[in-house]
Amino acid sequence: MKHDLPATFREASIQSSTLGAGITEDSYGKIEVFLDLLMRTAGKTNLVGPAEINRLWTRHVLESVAFIPFLHSRKVIDVGTGAGFPGMILAICGFDITMVESRRKRCAFLETAARICGVSCRIINSRIEDLDPFPEHTTFTSRAVKDPEKMIELIKPAATGEFSLVTRISTKIETCSNAAISEILPVPPLDRSGFILQYRHPCKLN
Repeated sequence: MKHDLPATFREASIQSSTLGAGITEDSYGKIEVFLDLLMRTAGKTNLVGPAEINRLWTRHVLESVAFIPFLHSRKVIDVGTGAGFPGMILAICGFDITMVESRRKRCAFLETAARICGVSCRIINSRIEDLDPFPEHTTFTSRAVKDPEKMIELIKPAATGEFSLVTRISTKIETCSNAAISEILPVPPLDRSGFILQYRHPCKLN
């Protein structure tokens, strides 16, 4: 079984550009190495389910790439990184990433992946609520962890003053619309519909 990474960098670049973000040829090569490693270890560590193997690129990688236009800082805290989405993909694309993951085996996988892919990043085996607060203006990301309102409440104690959260949501929400903007994710190149939501606390959207 083979993952669904496009066979050429040009095709991958066109698809990522559709999401408002570009990837370099170096990043494309590292993503291929990362996906190969993920496939070899997924079954042993329960990183992703069997159904996900054939859509690693169209669902997990491209959804991670879709975060890039919303990140106004190169320094990012990814909460609940899991198998590496979006944290490892953002690190491969050149962001200064700290990944916070509560499961030890997944942290071990992320550390191995970072080493093999030649990616510089920080991996913390913890829950976000157990860490000391991060500096003001920190950008947080999360994907498939909690609904945004619960995630915002979880992050507030972990932030010092103003912060932003970028996350994927399946349906558009109105409850925090006064402090958030959302953008629909295109299908294709993604294999499912959804939105990227950017929330800033307090409300200071540009």
